[in-house]
Amino acid sequence: MDMNAPRDGFSTLRSWMFPVYQNEFKKVIPLGLMMILISFNFWLLHISKDTLVISAEHSGAEVINFLKIPIFVVSIFLVMVFTWGANKLQQKTIFFVGVGTFLCFFLFFNYTIYPNKEAFQLFSSDRLVELKLQYPWFKWMFPVICYWPYSLFYIMSELWGSFVLSMLFWQFANQITTVEQSRRFYMLLGMFNGIGTILSGFFITHYESKLDVYVADAYGSKLHNLLLVFSISCVLILIIYYWIHKTAVRPDELYKFSGSKNQKNKIKLSFVESFKYILHSRYMGYIALISIGYNISINFVEITWKSQVKELYQNPLAIEYYFSKITIYMGFLIFFIGFFGAGFVRRFSWRCSALITPIVMVVTAILFFIVTLWQESLATVAQILSMTPLVFAVWVGQIHNLSSRSCKYSFFAATREMAFIPLDAELKVKGKAAVDILSGRVGKVGGSVVQSFLLSIPALATQLAIAPYLLGFVLAVFFIWVISINLLNKEFLKIAYGSTTSDFGVEKT
Repeated sequence: MDMNAPRDGFSTLRSWMFPVYQNEFKKVIPLGLMMILISFNFWLLHISKDTLVISAEHSGAEVINFLKIPIFVVSIFLVMVFTWGANKLQQKTIFFVGVGTFLCFFLFFNYTIYPNKEAFQLFSSDRLVELKLQYPWFKWMFPVICYWPYSLFYIMSELWGSFVLSMLFWQFANQITTVEQSRRFYMLLGMFNGIGTILSGFFITHYESKLDVYVADAYGSKLHNLLLVFSISCVLILIIYYWIHKTAVRPDELYKFSGSKNQKNKIKLSFVESFKYILHSRYMGYIALISIGYNISINFVEITWKSQVKELYQNPLAIEYYFSKITIYMGFLIFFIGFFGAGFVRRFSWRCSALITPIVMVVTAILFFIVTLWQESLATVAQILSMTPLVFAVWVGQIHNLSSRSCKYSFFAATREMAFIPLDAELKVKGKAAVDILSGRVGKVGGSVVQSFLLSIPALATQLAIAPYLLGFVLAVFFIWVISINLLNKEFLKIAYGSTTSDFGVEKT
């Protein structure tokens, strides 16, 4: 609790649901509005990017594996640029330039690239089929190259989540929030994340209900309007960020690091020097392993699930409508977990809160792979539920996706961001940039490289055929993830509190 705050300032109900003091509203509410808008944009892009690449002619969910590699390369470049910017520019400038870059790209895509997509396409659909038959080892790489505008859209959409949501927003929140405040605020920010997710899903489904499907390129018309709304949201994000700097936070609260007052002047290391510094930190290594664990696990399961969705729904509008409905359900879950879970993180240990995500993910992943691999054997169970085996597999995959993503944007995000707060300036700024962008990408590209290799074998050329091997990888990653949480827990308590136990013999949160 803050030193100037009364210990008995909350009722029991409020301490669980909204543990924020009145003088903190001007900080929490604007951050929450920013989170709503950033999350809203994230899910607009997330649903659109998946629909574009997997519904393109002669494409499929398998191409997502091959897109992760260029995303990883671009991520390295992005971290290099950010490291340079951290040495030369103010954090406010970096935020404006970062969000402004995405705003300009998606406006350009909306008004120039997509309207002329046939002209930008490298070769015809017939030629694409010929190449896939002629070179079966690279059959899923050719759609990535042929539909390169869609691939570029997918890459930039992925980077919005890594750069704006995971790095720029949370870095700003970490720099104006104490460890004690984070225990009260961060699950609530997950609640605001849920609101943005719900609004995004409702917006897409409502707009689609008004769409005339008989109009030529009905999906293109819808995408155009979605990207216009995305652009307006970006402008609002920048306005709120500017207002927080001018009004909501005192100058002495901005970019407040633990340690000496002169620490903020130490951020002068180059990209290579920063990476060497980070690699020598066990603490950052554990955070990186946790991030890699989540991303590689979700990658193994989600792409297999999306391949089943593509088999069930063929039309791009139908696919996008399905994903938007899932987004609504996910938003409500994130909202309620964030709303009621704030008290959980405060009352239970950091370790206990951090373990929830891997446990939920591995249990639901096992169920999904069982149902997917033994669809015919479980046909009786599907019939009892009035489903076909394919619908049953998609439904169980939906449960995995909803539970995993809901945990990510609540327990996973809150506990991971808490781990950054007690660090020094170099690790808090550049260390977080490396972990958020690169470790997340290492997880995704690692999972994609494994799947791409398996898919390149002609006998294992579909996502369903490689599923048995993916289950084994998921279990291995789970054990590494849990070990990393236990080790990070000891380091976190030592740095934040100087001890691995509280005064009451229970791990501190």
